[in-house]
Amino acid sequence: MADIDHEIKINAAPEAIYQALTNASELAKWHTASTNGKGETFTTHPNDGPSFEWKVLEPDRQSIEWQCIGGPGHSVGTIARFKLSPGDGGRTLVELSHSGWHDTTENFRKCNTLWAILLFHLKKYLEAGEAGPAFS
Repeated sequence: MADIDHEIKINAAPEAIYQALTNASELAKWHTASTNGKGETFTTHPNDGPSFEWKVLEPDRQSIEWQCIGGPGHSVGTIARFKLSPGDGGRTLVELSHSGWHDTTENFRKCNTLWAILLFHLKKYLEAGEAGPAFS
């Protein structure tokens, strides 16, 4: 199995990041404009790509897990884990590990690049306070 790992420091409180990662209306502001969901599941619908359905698994204030329950290729069953750690000067370290990939070809490589783009948009949204989804 292979994992995708990224980290980014965001000048925002862990609670704000938590909300941006667990609330569908917040996800639409930085992830994919056409995101919908209720409770523990949400679906992203980019105009130029496949839809993904995620289930948020037992989040707490320091760790959020999304399990892919609908999507293309080997993405179904993978888990994206976000670890939030308070840092200096009001910044929060966000560590992402997207695990459970069968191999490192095709969709793995695409997702690796997309996660980098998404984390940058999360940072930009939380620090500037203006919606700017990565995908329309």
